[in-house]
Amino acid sequence: MHEIAEPQTDQLLWDSLEKEEEEILRWHDGIDKSKLTSYQRSLLDFYENGEVICPSIEEGQIIEGKIEQISRKEVVINVNYKDFIYVENNSTDWKFVRNLKVGNNIKVLVHKIMYKPQFKIVGSISELMRLDVENKIKDIYTDMVPIDATVVSRNSAGFVLVLEINGIEIDAFMPNTIAAPNKLTSEQSDNLVGTKIKVCLETLKEDKKGLYVVSRKKYLQEHLFPEEIKKLKTDGTIYNGHITGTTPYGVFVEFHGCLTGMIHKYNLNPDYDIKDLRAGMGIQFYVKDIVKKGTEIILTQIDRPSLWDSIKVGKIIEGIVINNKHFGSLIKLDEETFGVIQTTYLKRANRKLTVGEKVYVKVISYLKDDRKIYLNFVE
Repeated sequence: MHEIAEPQTDQLLWDSLEKEEEEILRWHDGIDKSKLTSYQRSLLDFYENGEVICPSIEEGQIIEGKIEQISRKEVVINVNYKDFIYVENNSTDWKFVRNLKVGNNIKVLVHKIMYKPQFKIVGSISELMRLDVENKIKDIYTDMVPIDATVVSRNSAGFVLVLEINGIEIDAFMPNTIAAPNKLTSEQSDNLVGTKIKVCLETLKEDKKGLYVVSRKKYLQEHLFPEEIKKLKTDGTIYNGHITGTTPYGVFVEFHGCLTGMIHKYNLNPDYDIKDLRAGMGIQFYVKDIVKKGTEIILTQIDRPSLWDSIKVGKIIEGIVINNKHFGSLIKLDEETFGVIQTTYLKRANRKLTVGEKVYVKVISYLKDDRKIYLNFVE
């Protein structure tokens, strides 16, 4: 692009204009239109009252203008130049402009400048909004802001979702492992399809398939979990939940939509046989304790005293050796409580314990919130 000195009528570069080359043309007031050809006059009429025929508009530029016309074919935006910006109403852009009205001010991204077969500036509203979303996603990820999402479908690996950010729909994927606090049953997975949920971004960048990875588990843990934890009572209040998984030593239970805890087999109702319990089954229980800074919930179906209710430094307990590790020997103190004799004390006492051996131990320290008990031999 280069500037041209203001020409007289007969000096106008009509050939350049006709070829729609990107050049700046100026003219004086008082041009005698009678000396122009009909074609020159039509061009001049088109650009009348203006100083710039081809303004300095570049692809990628963001311009604000006023909507002049809306149709199902296109939206015409006046940006106070001699040309308008045309936004084609494809399925993507139409959903952003269909509720707008003529006269509304709007920002538009210059998507493409066409010179043939005729000069035309093509804009995009959706692309501009996507740029805004990409910038916002960084803040959403950093601050773990919840995002509205619709679960579209599921496959063996997880769920396909559509996120809604600033009115933009973005495809995302949610792996099975982070779709809930615990593993979902097949029925729960099926019921999730078609629903609207809230999720958090698991990764900042898109994966190889161009999808953002999101987590419902993270949303529940970061936004709902802390508040629901505060509501729990350990006074014998009965709670209802459903089993999400079983192990030889207990069952995992989910309740209140986001909380999860474990009922040790020792604390199961005697009428229950752990072998008969299955994921998805409903179950009633009490909250026995909340430990590890509010991140672990211990559940029970039996109201019985716990070792933790009477534990104190110096307490002597009979235990059974269940394992030997490099850091010490693990001692079973009751059906659900364990302690450790550290290697330092084993060496000092010149003792080597065997699995299954009964031993009297003394509590030398404990961390109740971390559920850790440190032991030594009774002198």
